[in-house]
Amino acid sequence: MSARGTALIVLAWNQWLLTQRCLDTLLASELDVAEVIVVDNGSTDATVAGLDTYADRVRVIRLRENLGFVRGMNAGIAAARPDDDVVLLNNDLLFTQADWLGRLRDAAYASPVNGIVGCRLLGPEAEGRVYHVGGFIEADELAGQQTEAGTIERDVAQYVSTRRVQHIAFALAYLRRDCLDRIGLLDTAYHSYFEDTDYCLRAAESGIASVVAGAVTLRHDQHGSTQDDNGFRQRLWNDSRATFARRWQRPLADDYRGDLLWQGATRYPYAHAHIARMLVRRLDARGLRMGYEAVEREIGNAGDFRLDLAARRRGPVRPEVSIVCAPALAFTRAKGRHRIGIGFGEWERVPPEWARSANALDRLLVPDAFQSEAFRAAGVTIPIDVFPLGVDREYCHPGVPAPRSSPDHFVFLAVADDLERDAPLVLVDTFLRTFRKDAPASLLLHVQPGRDAVSITQAVVARAAGDPRVRVLSDWGYPWHQRAQLLAAADAYVCARRGGGWDPFVDEALACGKVLVATAFGSHADRVREEGFAVDSVSVSDPRYPGLRWTEPDADALAARLREVFEGRKYLLDRASERADAFATAHDIDNGAERLVDLVTREGRYAAARVVPRRHRPADLARVASGQLVVLGMHRSGTSSVAGLLARMGVSVGPADDLLHGPDNPKGHYESGRVHMACVRRLAATGGDWRDPPSTASGIDVDAFRREMAVLIDGFDTHRPWLIKEPRLCLLAKELLPLLTRPVFVHVVRDPLAVAQSLCARDALDGGFALALWERYTRAAFDASDGWPRVLIDYTQLLADPQAATKRLLDGLQALGVAGLAMPDPHALREWIEPTLDRDGSPMASVQLTRAQRALQASIEDHSILDAVPSPARAATERRQRDAG
Repeated sequence: MSARGTALIVLAWNQWLLTQRCLDTLLASELDVAEVIVVDNGSTDATVAGLDTYADRVRVIRLRENLGFVRGMNAGIAAARPDDDVVLLNNDLLFTQADWLGRLRDAAYASPVNGIVGCRLLGPEAEGRVYHVGGFIEADELAGQQTEAGTIERDVAQYVSTRRVQHIAFALAYLRRDCLDRIGLLDTAYHSYFEDTDYCLRAAESGIASVVAGAVTLRHDQHGSTQDDNGFRQRLWNDSRATFARRWQRPLADDYRGDLLWQGATRYPYAHAHIARMLVRRLDARGLRMGYEAVEREIGNAGDFRLDLAARRRGPVRPEVSIVCAPALAFTRAKGRHRIGIGFGEWERVPPEWARSANALDRLLVPDAFQSEAFRAAGVTIPIDVFPLGVDREYCHPGVPAPRSSPDHFVFLAVADDLERDAPLVLVDTFLRTFRKDAPASLLLHVQPGRDAVSITQAVVARAAGDPRVRVLSDWGYPWHQRAQLLAAADAYVCARRGGGWDPFVDEALACGKVLVATAFGSHADRVREEGFAVDSVSVSDPRYPGLRWTEPDADALAARLREVFEGRKYLLDRASERADAFATAHDIDNGAERLVDLVTREGRYAAARVVPRRHRPADLARVASGQLVVLGMHRSGTSSVAGLLARMGVSVGPADDLLHGPDNPKGHYESGRVHMACVRRLAATGGDWRDPPSTASGIDVDAFRREMAVLIDGFDTHRPWLIKEPRLCLLAKELLPLLTRPVFVHVVRDPLAVAQSLCARDALDGGFALALWERYTRAAFDASDGWPRVLIDYTQLLADPQAATKRLLDGLQALGVAGLAMPDPHALREWIEPTLDRDGSPMASVQLTRAQRALQASIEDHSILDAVPSPARAATERRQRDAG
């Protein structure tokens, strides 16, 4: 036997040079215990002889004729070992990342529902273009898309997280074995094409998620095996599309809850167009059939498939709800039965005509309290909701690449599209007098296209007088998906405006790990006070709008802030980068989209949301447990007693000379020394230990741990049932899941105050710190086993009534299919489980559990922690308690 591995199935049909390149790069990557299976789909060229030269490294399945993608891959799946996961691979892939398989495994086992995993796929272009990051298909045209925008984008490190998608392309698809057990093979109703989308949709109906592992990027020369086909590929595509339409077009259409019309702009004004690009696609993906109508004449937007589709759709003349996201005078054009506006202004009070226009709506959404007060002060009487606009963290993060014109300079970036409002001359003047000419500081000013572009450029160029430290980018546009590269080319974003309107670059700069300098006025006053460097200003009249007031940045205060940021640049940049992910997570645009869906569906008459299928759990499959037991429990929780008890029930614990003994447990830990040291090395590799467990790990460290544990599991597997036990496994068990075959997790729990008391006595820990460790280990352990077969045994109950507790444990394991177990002899049980083992005395009275810890303990005591899905109320309560505690 060996630790469960992965079958890598490469489907080949002619095009031998392509297959040879695929195999050479595949075999040069880190495959560990994976087996490579090549399915020769009836090739008639050099593939037949060429595969013979790889006979010592791959297993070849030869088919007599080309059976198509679906039947060819199904033949490969059938040839895989029955417990192995499976990865479907096209022969036009190029494996440019050595650890691709390990990172796919991480994503596959990050959650029990993640049954299908894809990755980022680039095309053949030298500059790097993203062809696939997980896609979607809509009912209107059934034109499946492989990116969220539906277009091929330049690779700017977008979508590098693991995220759920509607479907992935089966050019590369990691299929977890329990997903295959539940869904079965690819549907032979398809020859090629659409079978991947069909499979993902069928899986979703069974509660299985398709995800993209953003940590993996490979190259895919699409349609490499059918590029010279005289229309063959198109015929296959048409036939498969017809099959797919018969099965899925109506269900996909029925997923929409109703129509929503978005009225606004996709180009200018920039801030309003930015909101449309962020939200239209997200609302459509959440079941609102989006239509789009421009409030002013504009060139169509071909850079976003959903937005373009929304503009082509013909919805009802009077939709249930319309959202107008445009300058406030456009609010009167709202067409819906319920009319919602998204607005913001530049002044302490918006113009009276804006207020009259807003009052024609049913509801106004504004990004912050400043804007709410500005509309109220002008006489707006309709309901106003503060609707914070978030950031797209899939595009905006510190890892965005960008060229630097001055690599050794600290670069301040500003953006302007209105000469008066954005005050670019104030910034240029202040920058030039603040820094000496030999200081390594630069100012980059991007002039956005628009009515003021020429005048801004001319004025700034004249004021800079040829000084090379001031660089102006004008008459220059960039695809919207590359906007974060503008921020990545700088170190600090400066928003020294007179106007107080919402600036999308502020939050995006923080999400990209940049330092923020801004006037403490308007929509971003609170943000800059909390996250950046606030510039004082004074209230002044806007000369263009008599009676309206905005602000004038104090030039001396601005100079002081620029100097302060420059002098502390190294520390400030490090801090900004460290805080970027937490900021982006807290201000995620997807959370805003969810809120907007809730608001819209409350306002209008929409169908109820589709019932979400019960989430998939490997534990629910009708396959018995393999006899691999993983005992999880915090230090001092009684795991040694339970492991010894399992040994007396017939579970192998490995060679006697490998088991640890210590003065704190003279009867023995029933813990493999090799497993122990593997866990110690894994934590140490990331700079931590059991008292200070690291929160993240590199792929190198995870893979090294898996390789070491795979060898050990091979040895244990010769004597099933067996167990491994090490308290550190609470933190590391999820990393072992790809190696285990239908494991059972045995959770050993004990009163947390007793655990803390024991840790304090043994290791001289502070009581509160010991409880925090208990919480960290316990949450990690139950998260790792979530969805997998598991049982729970309470150490205190075991001491109080060994016979009854042991019988419950035996019954639970046998019910899961663990064979070879028996109730221990009563005498042996009494000798092993003694009440005196609870030698730590009464739990401490001086230390109290936090509210979050009490909730965790309560869920353990009533066994609700073993539920497949925690109730929303309980999950929300625990989140609040963790935050408060």
